[in-house]
Amino acid sequence: MKRKSTILEFLIVIPALSFYLIFVIYPLLGGIFYSLTDWNGVSASFKFINIENYIKLFQDKYVLEPLKNTFIYAFFTTIILNILGLAMAVGTENVSHGKNVFRALLFVPAVVSSILVGFVFNFFFANVLADIGKAWNLPLLANNILGSTKHSLWMGILVSSWKMAGWYMVIYIAGLQNIDQSLYDAADIDGATSWKRFRYVTFPLLAPSFTINMVLAVERAFKEYDMIFALTGGGPGRSSEVISMTIYNESFTNKRAGYGAALGVVLFVIIVVITLFQMKVLRRREDNARE
Repeated sequence: MKRKSTILEFLIVIPALSFYLIFVIYPLLGGIFYSLTDWNGVSASFKFINIENYIKLFQDKYVLEPLKNTFIYAFFTTIILNILGLAMAVGTENVSHGKNVFRALLFVPAVVSSILVGFVFNFFFANVLADIGKAWNLPLLANNILGSTKHSLWMGILVSSWKMAGWYMVIYIAGLQNIDQSLYDAADIDGATSWKRFRYVTFPLLAPSFTINMVLAVERAFKEYDMIFALTGGGPGRSSEVISMTIYNESFTNKRAGYGAALGVVLFVIIVVITLFQMKVLRRREDNARE
């Protein structure tokens, strides 16, 4: 009976395991394999060039700017998303009437297509906001702000934060609902202000939600493509280009799939290292919060 149970459990796992092997492990191993070749993405023939792509990558000045943009984008979107998500979760939790309606409205942007949001805001910045700037004689807004090398990436950060904040709000709401109400009652008896209730009760006990949101936000930011593509196309110049766009351009536009695969492997390593560091630091904070 024990053997039959083990076989049945294995059979149940096979479909999920098959999908994981086909759509995760195989592409990962394939990317590592092709990163060691000069494959152009089309030809059936290629040759191994060992780590030449990786050497070229770290000497390529055209990769450094998108990589810098990606780190800036990831850093600020992670901070803004968590601040907005936490503020919206706490704010809606304190609403006495229509709480679920407000939550639903705040969550709507998160389920809208990133491509659609990017094109809509592209039109807004290029036309609506520019017309307002001209009418009110505001030089900064009179021209398309997305056409400025100084502002295009920051507009991408703001639009992405607006779109995705509702998603992180939901995770914080789940954390808030797991906090024992008796702790707030005890804080009220001690005469704690709203700020002290948040600082000493709410925020420390939201440590697990904070960990999840920080990790998800960083991972999403480093893999961002569609939002920036639709909003700015990586321009003007390469001022708002992120590393995922560079990977696509090298692989499919420049016909250097092997080089693009090497970029993908480096991006994978960066995400893994940052995630492991986050987990180590944030798990320690969770342990301190429990104590």
